[in-house]
Amino acid sequence: MEKFKEIFTGTNKRLRITTATIMLLLAYLIIKIGFWGFSALCLIVSFAMIYEFNNIFGRKGSKKFIWDTISICGTLTAFCLNKVFWNLPNYYFSSILVCLFCISMLINIALDRKHWLLESLPPIYIGFGIMSILYSYIYSSIMAVLYMFIITISTDTGAFFIGCSLKGPKLWPKISPKKTWSGAIGGVLCAFTFGTAFIISMLWGAGSNNFNTVALWGMISIVLSIISECGDLFESWIKRLNDVKDSSQLIPGHGGFLDRFDSILFVAPIMALILAFCNIGAFIL
Repeated sequence: MEKFKEIFTGTNKRLRITTATIMLLLAYLIIKIGFWGFSALCLIVSFAMIYEFNNIFGRKGSKKFIWDTISICGTLTAFCLNKVFWNLPNYYFSSILVCLFCISMLINIALDRKHWLLESLPPIYIGFGIMSILYSYIYSSIMAVLYMFIITISTDTGAFFIGCSLKGPKLWPKISPKKTWSGAIGGVLCAFTFGTAFIISMLWGAGSNNFNTVALWGMISIVLSIISECGDLFESWIKRLNDVKDSSQLIPGHGGFLDRFDSILFVAPIMALILAFCNIGAFIL
C-alpha cells in the first residue's frame, strides 16, 4: 500500500496528472472539429517532435531541423489535402518519405555526423508514424486511433505500476535502468485486457453477434503492446546515446512530445497495415 501512496503523491505526480488532463481536453476539443482539426493536431505534434529529435542530437535551429520540418510537415499536409482534392494512391506519400530519409542520410554523411543514420530518421520515424495515425483516422475512424492509444497507454501504465510493485530483474539496464521484466510482462497483460475489452465493446455497440474475431484481436493487442515497448526502449536508447534525460520540457511534468508519443510512432504503422489489408480492421473499427 505504501508503494502506491508513494506513486500517487508528490508535486511532480500532481503536475503530471494536471497536464495530462488539460492535454486530453484540448485534444478532445480539436478532434471534435473533425478532419481538419485532427490533421492540425497531428501537424502540431509532428513539429514538436521534429524539434525535440533535433534537440537531442544538438541540432536545434540548424538547417537540418528546417529541412526536417518543411519536408515532413509538407508531406503530411499534402497527404491530408489528397484526401479532399486529389485521391492519389497513398504509397506515393510513403515513397516521398523514403526519398526524404535517403536525402537526410546523404546530408548527414556529407556533414560527417557521428550518428548519421539515427539523425536521418525523422522522415521514417516521425513521418511514417504520424502519417499512419492520419491514415487510420481517414480510412477507418477515430476509434482506430483510440484503440492504438488504449494499447500504448495501458502498456505504459501497466508496466509502471506492476514494475514498481513487483520489481525484479531489469529488462535492459544499459538503456533504461528502471524498466523490469515484471513491468514489461504486466504492461502486455494490461494491453491485452483493455484492448480486448475495447474490441468487445465496439462489437456490442454495433449490435454484432460475431465475436469470432475477438481472439484474433487479443493476439493483435499483445503484438502491438510488445511493439509499443520497443518504441519506448528505442527513444530511451537515443536519449542515452546523447546523455539526455527528457526530449524537452514542452509538456510540464511529462518531458517532451517524443517522451509521450515514442510508443505510438512504432505502433501506428503496424496498425495502418492491419487496417489496409485485413477485413477485420475495417469491420470493427
